[in-house]
Amino acid sequence: MSAPAPARTGLDDVDLVLLVHREDPALLARHHAAVAAATGRDWRGRALLVENAPAPATSAAARAELARYPDADRRVLTAPRNLGFARAMDLALDACRGRYVALVNSDGEPDPSMLRRLAEVLDAEPRAVWAAPAVHGPGEADEPPGPPFPAGDLPGTALLVRRAEFLAAGGFDPAYFFYNEDRDASWRLRAAGHLLLRVPGTVFRHGKGGRSARGVFLREWHYARTTQVLLPQHARRPVRETAAFLARRPRAVLAHLREGDLPGAAGIALALLELPRGLALAAARRRRPWDGDRLAAWLERERLPVTAL
Repeated sequence: MSAPAPARTGLDDVDLVLLVHREDPALLARHHAAVAAATGRDWRGRALLVENAPAPATSAAARAELARYPDADRRVLTAPRNLGFARAMDLALDACRGRYVALVNSDGEPDPSMLRRLAEVLDAEPRAVWAAPAVHGPGEADEPPGPPFPAGDLPGTALLVRRAEFLAAGGFDPAYFFYNEDRDASWRLRAAGHLLLRVPGTVFRHGKGGRSARGVFLREWHYARTTQVLLPQHARRPVRETAAFLARRPRAVLAHLREGDLPGAAGIALALLELPRGLALAAARRRRPWDGDRLAAWLERERLPVTAL
């Protein structure tokens, strides 16, 4: 790690992206109460609400919650259809102006110190493009407190991003609709010589709720179909590693069936129908990797208007 940077006096160079789709208003209220405590009431960064084809009740609640940031530059970016995570985040990062941008899942709550601590870590280590807290909750690692350390990859659950540098490195690849866009970006960033830092001295509590059968099906489907791109794309030995991965797929389906998880098994099985497309996309990315120039061209085509609230 580099020498410590001067102590932070505020978070006005930190923007905040708030992505919504179908969240319950009560969940958004808990989320924003915690996020507002982390920014502080006099925070003057940009609060960008990204409406990813939201339900009307979600949109109304999310817009009302922006009142918790009275001094912020409150903006709204509305997508006419569900763009998925990667595309929505690229458009949001492009629409932000801060040195750093916080990406936080709407079903979680940051510690009051989280944003400031992550910003201090990025201040102190200019080679780092991402910093992430420990993530606690169902299915998470629940890492104990400790000093920052380099990570091989970081999930997009809660991140502080060095905005300009991440966009210059290609941001998130729009080919990943939902799931694995964070792993792909992590691996590309590290291959380019950037650092990813886990900061387990501060916590994001990820309060995953119960999942409907439809939600379980969609989760397993999206995860399986993007994994079919990710692993062949980044494999050192694509043919051998892809064959090994495919050999494990029937076992994954059987494991879900043994647990009585029919929607999960169906999602993995359905994703296999997209295997030819996934392998073709992975081969295309290997021939011509996603980068900042390709992202800039994509943004020119896809950029959406941003309005003041």
